[in-house]
Amino acid sequence: MYQFTSDCLTGIGILDDEHRGLFSTINEIFNTLNSENKQKDEIIHTAEALIISLKKYAATHFAHEEAFMRDNHDPELPLQKREHAQFTEKVNSVDFDSLDENEAISVLQEMMEYLSRWLYRHIIGSDTLIGKMKPIHDNPVMLSFSDEYYTGIEIIDQQHKRLFEILADLNELSQNEFLHDKYDAIADVLEELKDYTVRHFQDEERYMKSIQYEGLAAQEEVHQSFIDKIDNINLDETEDGQQEQLDELIDFLANWLIYHIMKMDQKIPAKG
Repeated sequence: MYQFTSDCLTGIGILDDEHRGLFSTINEIFNTLNSENKQKDEIIHTAEALIISLKKYAATHFAHEEAFMRDNHDPELPLQKREHAQFTEKVNSVDFDSLDENEAISVLQEMMEYLSRWLYRHIIGSDTLIGKMKPIHDNPVMLSFSDEYYTGIEIIDQQHKRLFEILADLNELSQNEFLHDKYDAIADVLEELKDYTVRHFQDEERYMKSIQYEGLAAQEEVHQSFIDKIDNINLDETEDGQQEQLDELIDFLANWLIYHIMKMDQKIPAKG
């Protein structure tokens, strides 16, 4: 079970309040499922009612979040909408009437573990960036590694530099007006970005384990969230010359990296 912590704050009052409400409902369902003072049928009935409440609350929250992102021209909106749909699909995925009491309780517990992990990962890996995205594709200087991004940990800093270089390559391809077919070249660079990012996250997590860093769990969740996002990028949406979508993709990837370095990675202590 995950708790709402400072890592989850977006700085947007209504969204933070609604996130707290989602955590509260999930925790209430957990407490119901672990109750020793109720009969199984009562547990299932109460949990199902809470899940209906969770579904309605999430739908309202997602609508608020997407409206805020739309108003602010946030480049991550398409990815966010897909992730919101995944959450909704999971909440709607089980027909409890077809299960006996033991099966229903087991399925409910599995669902709550999934939803709580999804929510925590989604908030710290995506929602904390809402309202903070800057246009980067038209400002190549911002795709250069600078002193403000140093963590003081050599292997991490060197790998961050390489990630900036890959993003700069991606942006150069995107902005090249004389390259007729960008699709294959962009797909290759995105694959390189994913492979290098996975290796970087593994090295970073290995370092954090070696110093017994207390923020490791949150970092692991954020890392997996980013990998999932890269996996979910659909280049078919860009194949028909949709330059705006390529620009938004680069803005998202670069903003994510910059924000992650400055909010999380720079908290990792360097070995003395």
